[in-house]
Amino acid sequence: MSQDAAAIFQSLAEKDRRYRREAYAFTFEAFNYTMEERRREGQEGHIDGRYLCDGIRRYAENCFGYLTRTVFSQWGVTRTEDFGEIVFAMVDAGLMRKRDSDSIADFSNAYDFSEVFEQSFLD
Repeated sequence: MSQDAAAIFQSLAEKDRRYRREAYAFTFEAFNYTMEERRREGQEGHIDGRYLCDGIRRYAENCFGYLTRTVFSQWGVTRTEDFGEIVFAMVDAGLMRKRDSDSIADFSNAYDFSEVFEQSFLD
């Protein structure tokens, strides 16, 4: 991650105190992870909010395992809609791009945190 991106994440966190800097950095890293997964599968191009939420889930499970929900909570992220807010803030900051058809609503109820970050580890 570049120093410029880190400075932007810090600035975004200072502007919107709901989310910590780490939430922006992680979401950006998860986006790159998801895009790389697609490239390995021979797919290119734009992804929507739901697809990104799924990539965020996979990346988080790889990074944090059963502690994912706890980590996200410490960063102010408690639902998939929070990822939408974070992504669109990064779009506004010039770190990401969106299509006219993209909406924060694309991130709405992509999954339930309790179900995917707790129950899946108990089963």
